[in-house]
Amino acid sequence: MRPLFLLLCLNIMAMASMNSAKKLYEDKNYLGAIEELKKSTSEYSNPKLHLIWAKSAEAIGSNLEAMSAYERVLILSPSNIKAKKALAKIYIKLKKIKLAKSIINELKEEDLDFKEIKIINEKEDTSTDSFKGSTSFAIGYDNNINISADKNLLDRYYSTTIHPNEISSTFYRATVDIKYLNEVTSNWYLKASLNGYYNINAKTNKYNIFLSTTKFGVGYYKEGSYNIYMPISYSTLHYLNSDLLKFYSISPQIDIFLSKDLIFSLNSKFERKSFLNTLDKNRDEKSFALGATLYYKFNKNYLFLDTEYQKFISMRNLSAKFIDKKSLSLVAGVNYRFRDDIIGKFSYKVIFGDYEDRVFNSLNTPISEIRDDTFYQINLKISKRIGNKLEFFVEDEYTKNISNYTPAKYDKNIFMVGIDFKF
Repeated sequence: MRPLFLLLCLNIMAMASMNSAKKLYEDKNYLGAIEELKKSTSEYSNPKLHLIWAKSAEAIGSNLEAMSAYERVLILSPSNIKAKKALAKIYIKLKKIKLAKSIINELKEEDLDFKEIKIINEKEDTSTDSFKGSTSFAIGYDNNINISADKNLLDRYYSTTIHPNEISSTFYRATVDIKYLNEVTSNWYLKASLNGYYNINAKTNKYNIFLSTTKFGVGYYKEGSYNIYMPISYSTLHYLNSDLLKFYSISPQIDIFLSKDLIFSLNSKFERKSFLNTLDKNRDEKSFALGATLYYKFNKNYLFLDTEYQKFISMRNLSAKFIDKKSLSLVAGVNYRFRDDIIGKFSYKVIFGDYEDRVFNSLNTPISEIRDDTFYQINLKISKRIGNKLEFFVEDEYTKNISNYTPAKYDKNIFMVGIDFKF
């Protein structure tokens, strides 16, 4: 009898807590209602609890929380028409067009008066064609803008003393990213983007960088199963006071949704790099790459692991040294949300590079091995969101290249602060 009495008491307390939450909701104390509902764990199987939760979250503008609560209502009570209507509207607000369409179709099948979902359809029709953009501005310090080995190492290697040391400088950086998405049919889509990257060094303009990329692709996806995307891109690079080179690439990829929290991606890439200066034509190259990425989502955070194999081949019979090579890259990272407005990003990258050219102990003394490089990079970024469109960030990136070819040895550190703006 004692366990039964305790269970009865717990049920009474849970119902009292839910009734208290309902009263708080009616009094427009929405935050109080949500906090009260979180305590009613024994009533989590009651769809009414999640409906009050959803309405409270929606009232304070917390659309993601409202979406999650409405979804729980429909899991527990699949025929709840009010929850379906409300969830469809939330999906529209969050631009989850495919999910909104699926609910709209369910409402139609249930012979609901079409006028009641006309507004949803009108919004859905205008949401299939969209532009998004972002821009960032930053100021920072780079302790090796010329990516140079230490002067003493170079002097010993070349047996001279004329080599410059690493150049450090303050820099200013601006980026712009404009994206266009058009859902042609229920599963096919077109995607295009324009990216610009401009880096100006205060000490010398020789190492200023301007990189622009235009990308266009077509994709096909099945909700919750897979996504196939085939983009082509064209890039130009201005560096060393000249229009240095241009890139063409094709990068097909497929994303497979193993579960709601786990995504596996396969990608490949063919790229052709052409130098614009006639004197540099012996450096033209093409490359082939095959890679895989695994994303794991937990709460509002995610982990990722990435690997890529790439082979570079010279496009000229008489090529410059160190063009033909193979590389294997491994990347691990995490995106962690400390609070709704504070996000931390950390990544660690290592690249193993094997070249077909031999290297030297000194300028004129060959050794019996090919060039072998190992590249390391650590990146840490902390962002603070200010409103819905503005972010302030602090970022630090350390890079080191270890090589048995002395001129390729270097390390550098970049620190910067800036703002990101979405439009």
